[in-house]
Amino acid sequence: MLDYETLFKRPATKKDFNDMNVLSKIVKPAAAPSVGALFAEARAARGYSLDDVAETTGLTVAEVTALENDVDYDVSRIRRTAAALGVLDKI
Repeated sequence: MLDYETLFKRPATKKDFNDMNVLSKIVKPAAAPSVGALFAEARAARGYSLDDVAETTGLTVAEVTALENDVDYDVSRIRRTAAALGVLDKI
């Protein structure tokens, strides 16, 4: 296994690189989906268009798109959109 001696006191060997490759293949738990991804998924699952969500929430299509792309973090818009998509309990 890689330890201080391996990493800092001698040149790296081929075995060290093999050890690192094995470590890099360890499965990591999936990160929680972003709010935008959650919105896009919920919208697609319900068959809603961006226009449908915009009309229901009173937002513009650009605002809904910004939420789905995780570039808008306005709490009021997030709540309205989550409520309209039925995912308020997931955020």
